[in-house]
Amino acid sequence: MSHTFAHCRITFRCRSSDLACYEGIVRRDSKISGVSSLLGHPVVAMALGALLGAALTFVSERAATFVTPQDPLRGFAIVVGMTVARLAVAGVALASYSFFLPAGLVPFGFALGVSFIAGLVVEAVRVSLRNALHTSA
Repeated sequence: MSHTFAHCRITFRCRSSDLACYEGIVRRDSKISGVSSLLGHPVVAMALGALLGAALTFVSERAATFVTPQDPLRGFAIVVGMTVARLAVAGVALASYSFFLPAGLVPFGFALGVSFIAGLVVEAVRVSLRNALHTSA
């Protein structure tokens, strides 16, 4: 197959192996497109945001166990480090959703924020109940 333009002649030669290779690229692109449309779906985005928020809350709860009366500064430093790490993970996740899947950003961010705040409320209630049982009136 050849095409002639103003001053040049371009010849395309197609073999069956070239077409198979091209079809492989198309299939890979369609798989990536399918994954991105799945992750951009509002329900999936909300589920991922809630899952990440719950995981970040779990990390927060585990970091708080390092604060002990024997070495409170060490525990405080661990809590601060984990808080900065949680903030960085949440920021990277939101930036990634914003860049790659802007359609799913709002549901993802909403679910991430709500689940994180709900987890912190549950954690605060647990700690306050634990402390209320140990105080004497």
